[in-house]
Amino acid sequence: MDFATLFPDIKPWVQSLTSIWPAPVIKGSSWMFPAILCMHVLALTVVGGAMLLPSLRLMGAGMTSVPASTIEKTVRPWLWGALIVMVITGVLMGLVNPMKLYVRPAFLVKVIALAAALILSFGVVRSVASRDGVFTNNARIMLGLGLVVWLASVLIFGTSYGAAPGSFHVLCAGWLIAMAFGSNSVRIVLGAITILTVAIIGFITYGLYHPLDDYDIFMDINRWTLRAAAVIIVGFLVWIIVATSTVSRLSILAGIVTILAWITAAAAARWIGLGQSGV
Repeated sequence: MDFATLFPDIKPWVQSLTSIWPAPVIKGSSWMFPAILCMHVLALTVVGGAMLLPSLRLMGAGMTSVPASTIEKTVRPWLWGALIVMVITGVLMGLVNPMKLYVRPAFLVKVIALAAALILSFGVVRSVASRDGVFTNNARIMLGLGLVVWLASVLIFGTSYGAAPGSFHVLCAGWLIAMAFGSNSVRIVLGAITILTVAIIGFITYGLYHPLDDYDIFMDINRWTLRAAAVIIVGFLVWIIVATSTVSRLSILAGIVTILAWITAAAAARWIGLGQSGV
């Protein structure tokens, strides 16, 4: 799934974007596009970091000696400044390569995941952090909406040809969160499952099949392994949320989903240039 599939009638308009200033100037330069790309990635990193600190604070980690409202107020200027830079550089890159974005499933994933991240960041994390952990009814609604939108982006990411391998980054992020915030029993069980999975896949890869000779079979095994791993990690994350007794369960859920939404957007952005269009 991509924008070309969803909106096929706008293709002529998308193709015309390359003639809009300053796209011709950027395309004629050897350094402008790489510089804009670097600024875009840096801005995305700053935005993610600006929401990571208050998200971690809501989860009872990070700068726990500082009130959540103080952390949120401190990172706010960085968040807005980076968002402005990210939007401007994103528009400029889109003008230069509109068709590439139009046919890439990963770009659709990035847009949806970014929408989820902004909903969660502004509608939930900022609201709750500014009130030092108090959830309002609006924050609860925004949490449910952001969760649904993020799950939609993950579904597209994991099922679209040419983009599905990028969902491995999101899976790794969930694994790291479970290992970092889980109890010792969670770390032991999840670690043992991980070691066993790697050993089994290694045996299949080098013992039963050869990736170059049995590529289709090998990719099917990988896909089903990722799906099984995703179910396992989600189970452990739910276990962590339910088992908590020192921090609000809603706060932990909000922090986890917000972090994963930003990771999804960043991973999809990386995969735009690597994946195939599928059309």
